[in-house]
Amino acid sequence: MDAFYIARQPVIDRENRVFAYEILFRGKKPHENLDRGTVMSASAINNLINVIGVEDVIGPHLGIIKITPLFITRKLIEALPKERLIFALFEEDLADPALLETLKIYKEQGYTFAINDLHDISALRNPEVLRIVSYIKIDHEALSEEMIRSVVEIAKRAGIKTICSKIETRKAHREMEELLCDFFQGFFFSEPEILEEQPIRAETGSILMLWNLIRNDASTDELVVAFEREHAITLQLLRFINSPFFSLRQTVTSIRHLITLLGRNQLSQWLLVMLFAKESQGENGNHPLVLMVINRTELMVGLLRLIKPGATKSEHETAYLVGMLSLIHLIFHRPPREILHHLHVSGEIEEALFDGGNLYGTLLNMVRVIENNDIVKMNAMLQKYDLSTQEINLLSLEAMKKVNAFDEALKTMGA
Repeated sequence: MDAFYIARQPVIDRENRVFAYEILFRGKKPHENLDRGTVMSASAINNLINVIGVEDVIGPHLGIIKITPLFITRKLIEALPKERLIFALFEEDLADPALLETLKIYKEQGYTFAINDLHDISALRNPEVLRIVSYIKIDHEALSEEMIRSVVEIAKRAGIKTICSKIETRKAHREMEELLCDFFQGFFFSEPEILEEQPIRAETGSILMLWNLIRNDASTDELVVAFEREHAITLQLLRFINSPFFSLRQTVTSIRHLITLLGRNQLSQWLLVMLFAKESQGENGNHPLVLMVINRTELMVGLLRLIKPGATKSEHETAYLVGMLSLIHLIFHRPPREILHHLHVSGEIEEALFDGGNLYGTLLNMVRVIENNDIVKMNAMLQKYDLSTQEINLLSLEAMKKVNAFDEALKTMGA
């Protein structure tokens, strides 16, 4: 697994839900073509099946992987689960009639194909291509709005779904929505959309109040009384914490029990997690962003273990909190300093979030490198902290599994 950096990027539907994850096995060479450098190889297949596990990477969703004609002609495709994966080919490869005949046979057997990041609309003039592919990934940066509209119209007539990729801003997302694209891929959901006039909802305010009571060392009796006054929140929190995501050895039956069993810091962390989850279900909710929050907190704590093996429990808790708070303004659509004002966080946390200084600011910068899959910065980071590609891969995979479990746990928040 040392030859690759493994990563994934969500594909979002029009209801702002995760539809699939594109699986990326990116080589370590910074000059490597970022498209061709992420295709599946025999080595990557071995890692995905025998070392990593498809389920651990994509969870309950579909997976999208880039492939080349060799992947088909050598029958490597048969080693992967056709029910869970979409195989994306480059448009120039689909000009080969012999390959199309083979793809037609595989499609009849239940395999699903896509065109990877379409640059040239002429590839859709071949009716055989339209009969074989079920998805067209549109490189929104490479095509004009008029051409994208044409691609979407052709796709809809042929019963093909479209995925607009490289969507990096909310403006681009809205434009592609208006053009009736079916799915979207990119980091647009992690871009701030500040709505300063939007008030904090009453239930959210209650959760923030409870969180502050815990962080400000209120007595156990005071906490129990406060939680009992917010009985709906308390019931939802207990239900959420008893879900498989938290892997507790015994069922938690009361707030007093929870405080005794877990301690205040973990209770405050999980209360904040619940707050994120509830906000994600609101009118402006952003489920993919909540999953990104969980991924970031796991990477923060994991990196701390790697670069400072003797870190204290308090340092682990602060790293977790910095990771979570680094995205909180995106959940609430409000300026970050305003949200942090409600939380009364320490100067150490503010320094990490706004100045990138201290240990936690360093960890946060490292996490962003991993999230962006920046090969140049990644290699420099590994050298500086004496880390291996395998350590980063394993850390990323553990975070993916945690996110998948959290994705399932969110279902308990529905009632």
